[in-house]
Amino acid sequence: PVTLTYAGKRYIESARQILEINDNLRKEFEDILNEEAGEIDLGIPTERAGYMLPRVLEKFRRSFPKVNLRLRETRSVQIIRDLENGNIDIAILPGDPGDLPDHFETELICREQMYLVAGRDLITKDMIVENGTDHKLPLVDLHKMRNIPFILMSEGQYIRKYAERILREAGIEPEDTTIVTSGITAVQLAKESLGATIISERAVIPLGGTGEIPCYRYSRSDDKWDVRVVYRKGAYLSRSARFLIDLLKEELGKDSEYLEG
Repeated sequence: PVTLTYAGKRYIESARQILEINDNLRKEFEDILNEEAGEIDLGIPTERAGYMLPRVLEKFRRSFPKVNLRLRETRSVQIIRDLENGNIDIAILPGDPGDLPDHFETELICREQMYLVAGRDLITKDMIVENGTDHKLPLVDLHKMRNIPFILMSEGQYIRKYAERILREAGIEPEDTTIVTSGITAVQLAKESLGATIISERAVIPLGGTGEIPCYRYSRSDDKWDVRVVYRKGAYLSRSARFLIDLLKEELGKDSEYLEG
């Protein structure tokens, strides 16, 4: 295999910095000259756009009707690559910012509740630690679910890494697994007792929420993960991009305030 020399790596690094400076300057000039024109390349995990963006796009387009918002829906690992290579301007990603490269900047949008979803045929009485009370869902003991089939997301999606960590902490390394690429598909399969899955609320709400979907807690303290806007440090954010970020925080942050309160 052919690899870059040290000089080659420095050349590539410097070239990327030059391109980023040029891109920042172009965007700043667009802001100065056009004020409301331009484009935003937004990276977002598959399916998340349908859950998050309808709540903000109308207000965004009302304020910036000439700005073209281009979506790139793909897996989290690919979004990170696209962000590093300058193929997208900003990204929406769940998870721990500590898992991201140091040269990324993040801003919290909201926090999402995590659930265990499993058809009631899979959850036996001995697995229930606490019945649902005070608007809380039933609590299950994951340690008693070692022989249960699990539904996992495909590699490269952050939810896969997150779920595997939860299961590993419970001493579970599932042998009987079904791999899917859609969180909504995972919930639908779990509802029909074809396996259990650990998923965020954003895949449960479109299917009717916890009133329709058999959801459980797997931790005595509510388990939530952060959803953040991510962009490269030093990258110039146009006025329209800044407005979109603030709009996401304002609209979706309301859900977090409700959940926390």
